[in-house]
Amino acid sequence: MRYNYLKECLEGGTFAVKVSVVEFYRQVLELTDGELLQKLLSVTEIHCLSKRDIFIREGQPLNYISFVVSGIFREWILDANGRDITDCFSFRYGEPVMPAFDLNAACAMVTIEALTDGEFLCIPIDEVRNLMREDIRFVHIYNRLLARAMERHWEVKNILHKQTASERYQWFLLSYPGLIDKVTHRYIASFLEMSPVTLSRLRSTTDRKAESSDENNE
Repeated sequence: MRYNYLKECLEGGTFAVKVSVVEFYRQVLELTDGELLQKLLSVTEIHCLSKRDIFIREGQPLNYISFVVSGIFREWILDANGRDITDCFSFRYGEPVMPAFDLNAACAMVTIEALTDGEFLCIPIDEVRNLMREDIRFVHIYNRLLARAMERHWEVKNILHKQTASERYQWFLLSYPGLIDKVTHRYIASFLEMSPVTLSRLRSTTDRKAESSDENNE
């Protein structure tokens, strides 16, 4: 796995990298306070991953709170039979990737895998804990991130458990634009809690309807 660290970039005089990370925190965390930005900047790392790299495995000690800069990532767990179950996909710029909701958790609850080449902006867990002890404002930032993550988590679970297979597929197309053509369908089927055969059938039906609609509009 290839790692490029922000510290090395800054020491090498790459001013553009420093500016881009500051802008990232301003956009994603809505930070404007120069002191808070500087504290985060001093402990931030940029990790570059290649396709199929494992960032962290289920059961390993927590290492980072991370944010997506680029790429597509899959979070998955192993069931009792040793099969991997896709829990979620992360691909949106600035999306937090958290292997566990609790900062004091002993280990990661999921495995995080890169499905494409990509980049994470990372803050070591120990540094996050230190910042939260030193400045209550970082507690508020973390709580805001946690609330958003939990809201998204329950939104997804409600859709997966209450809607039909067809409705789940249509929701996926809208909520994860473009991923249907970029991610292995076995992973998508696992995430949507359906078989690959069902997913293939739904995609074929949707494609036929789209073609028919296009012909009618000509």
